[in-house]
Amino acid sequence: MRLLVAAAGVCLALAAAARPAAACSKRHQPVFELFELARDVAVVKVGAVPGPRAAGLVGLSVKQRLKGAARRLVARETNTSCHVGFRRGRTALVFIGADRWPAGDYEGYIERPSAALLATLAAWRDAATDADRAGVLVAAIDGAVATLRFDAALYLLDHPPLIAALTPDHVVALRRASQRGERDDATVLAILARQHGPAWRDVLAARPAPTLDQALQALADHDLEAITAAGTLADLIAQTPGEHAPLRIAAAERCERLHGKLLVEFSMYSVGRSDHGWQQLAVACRTGAPPRW
Repeated sequence: MRLLVAAAGVCLALAAAARPAAACSKRHQPVFELFELARDVAVVKVGAVPGPRAAGLVGLSVKQRLKGAARRLVARETNTSCHVGFRRGRTALVFIGADRWPAGDYEGYIERPSAALLATLAAWRDAATDADRAGVLVAAIDGAVATLRFDAALYLLDHPPLIAALTPDHVVALRRASQRGERDDATVLAILARQHGPAWRDVLAARPAPTLDQALQALADHDLEAITAAGTLADLIAQTPGEHAPLRIAAAERCERLHGKLLVEFSMYSVGRSDHGWQQLAVACRTGAPPRW
């Protein structure tokens, strides 16, 4: 049986997504993450599927290929509460790993994908540089499709190299997107906060700090840009008391950008951790390797 591990925490608008009418839940994985994880990404017609409440293989005929070279794919279906839900005869966008499991489990299967989603993923595939990839995400965040806006903001927030590649025009678009009055506004503000540029300072000038949520408050109260030694930040993470200590949040955020890579999802530390969790993050900060939970 394939096991799922639910995310330990969520922040801002980063809610864990539970499958409708299903018992299982998992960390929501943006389509951009699924694209990177999958060996094959394609629009398919679903063929033979296992019987009701059965596990087994699923035949998929490729109609449009976005990643990979297969003309026909075979996926796996589980009979657990986290089943994917392949339906014979349906057209769907699938993200399939080398092990034949859908990347992201049930999120790796999207029936009737929109033209906007397919065009965005094609642009993501063709983006050659961090600046290009950042541009694809910003265009989605500033676009008209709510689900793409959310996924793009969530992905960009968790990737320091892409945040570092944002241009002034990108920042203008993000500033505009942060004022929609929607659930992803706080996520976009967190991107601006992680950039630590003029746009973030403008936000702080316009919004009293007490109106910010915990993670943004932590970044507003603790400017650690002058610290350029990972060991110093690791010591702050390890030695500062408090499971929700803002200084720990700010130090972990700064450490990721100092290393220039994702160590752990922003949501995994921005809402607090147990002391054991913080000690693991301190080790990750010191070594630059993802934590071992």
